Amino acid sequence: MYKEVLRTIAGIEVFPLLSLFVFLTVFVVMLVWVVSLDQARLSRYANLPLEEEPDATPDVSTRAAARGGVQS
Repeated sequence: MYKEVLRTIAGIEVFPLLSLFVFLTVFVVMLVWVVSLDQARLSRYANLPLEEEPDATPDVSTRAAARGGVQS
């Protein structure tokens, strides 16, 4: 049933070709971008999970001061 409905739509044969063209374009652009990355950037990206982040939580004295407590 669906095949017959799709066959009656004028110009429907363009969409699979357009989808293939968009996919191949994105794939080729990403492939060129990955191949052109320099080693320094790749090593920086590779070390990101291993680097320590600065402590996002303030220390105890700063939290106490924010609550109105006495700093030691």
